[in-house]
Amino acid sequence: MVIYTVLPPDEVMSTGEGEPPHYFTIDMDGRTFVMELADGHARIVRLLSTNPNDYLNPEWQPGKQVGFTIPGMTHPGRSNPTPLSS
Repeated sequence: MVIYTVLPPDEVMSTGEGEPPHYFTIDMDGRTFVMELADGHARIVRLLSTNPNDYLNPEWQPGKQVGFTIPGMTHPGRSNPTPLSS
């Protein structure tokens, strides 16, 4: 069998081992975001909105890191978590 793809062979043949991403949803300013939590930072994965103008805002584009504090959450390996700068 031959596989034609632009993806690297390691990605195509991966077994899916490893830790799955931690996704959660959050409502901010009337918009729903799907976020991924990794290394104490949240990254926008998806924006869910009925307003087409929301998708044109660079502040809400997928891949953008968002800094916020979750009460009671600790960051392993960091004594003083610092917020992300804009």
